[in-house]
Amino acid sequence: MKKQLALLKDGDWSVNLEDACYEEHPEEVLAESMDAIRRTKAGHYVNLVTPGALGDPREWLIPRLSAMVKDADLAVREIRYIDECGCGGHVTRVYR
Repeated sequence: MKKQLALLKDGDWSVNLEDACYEEHPEEVLAESMDAIRRTKAGHYVNLVTPGALGDPREWLIPRLSAMVKDADLAVREIRYIDECGCGGHVTRVYR
């Protein structure tokens, strides 16, 4: 079931997608990431924190998100890998 789209975020923010459910359903990581990007106001960014078990986001998340935002005609300035978290997850930043 799709969540209702919440109001736009006024500043920079993060969304934690490190739950075990996301490891089992990586397509949900993409869906939640797209929702988060849509909720991010122009001039701000959202950090997407993904499970380490899904691997390096530069190999799967960033290419897929880049194509998805283009297909959705979303204004995104940059999608950048930031770093691995101390817990083993990964942070990807999307600038609107």
